[in-house]
Amino acid sequence: MKNLLLIIILITLSALNHTTKAQFDYIGGGVALATGGEYNYNELEYFNSSFGFDLRLSYDYSKKLKIVPDFKFYMPKKEEFFSGGESKITVFALNVNAHFILNSKKRESYRLYLLAGAHVGGWKIKDTRVGISATLDVNEFKIVPGVNLGAGMQFEVSNRTKIFTEVKYVIASTNQLVFTPGILYNF
Repeated sequence: MKNLLLIIILITLSALNHTTKAQFDYIGGGVALATGGEYNYNELEYFNSSFGFDLRLSYDYSKKLKIVPDFKFYMPKKEEFFSGGESKITVFALNVNAHFILNSKKRESYRLYLLAGAHVGGWKIKDTRVGISATLDVNEFKIVPGVNLGAGMQFEVSNRTKIFTEVKYVIASTNQLVFTPGILYNF
């Protein structure tokens, strides 16, 4: 899993570096703070960690519309059981959102926006819990599609730097509310 995650991150970063110079206006990231995030598998409930990291790009499609893909990686959540064994859940999310700017006048140093987009979550479940009659051994990777709805705000710090904060609700079989503050930089 660690090797697969490392390969995905390296490919993503090399793709981001290549496309940033050609098309994307801003690159950045922040932290992701989430609530919810429950996945039911084999009649068992698994939860993701509430803390993660966010990497994103921003493309100005027009004065009022931005296309913003982001990748979130949540810290693994481990749970040990009294009867023996443990479960470890690792979650990532890939989102492609459209940001509709509500106040697009140049003289204002902040932007309010509504967002909507597609969501794909990846859940890596490793569970080796010991039960009364049997031992559970689950090692699965599940894809969870969905959509995002939310709102956010950006503040200009300088000509090349912006601070952002956004709240969005992920509508999927693993419903989740996510708050993400961070920073964007124009290369």
